[in-house]
Amino acid sequence: MFSNSDELDRPTEWLRRLSEDRALYRRLLSDSGTLSRAAYRLARARCRVQPSGVSIPTRAELTVAVREIAAATGTPIPALLSDLVGECEEHGMAVILPLSADAA
Repeated sequence: MFSNSDELDRPTEWLRRLSEDRALYRRLLSDSGTLSRAAYRLARARCRVQPSGVSIPTRAELTVAVREIAAATGTPIPALLSDLVGECEEHGMAVILPLSADAA
């Protein structure tokens, strides 16, 4: 169901399937291996369907994705969401950060 091809080439369809079958969040989490990777994939797909065409999610978009996946799967949300950003960056997944802490 979740192929990298669908996620990258047809993100609208991929997101639609996810919204139609909430059980697929658990599969997304399992296939991704970590909450941060799953959230990155979800946030990136959402970015790809936006008119701007930027496929790098912001920290805020990543946070929304983390909360959505956690709610759908019963996974605890880490106390420090900034740790997820660091984990993404460690794995080569770029995240756009706010210019300052006040902007967050």
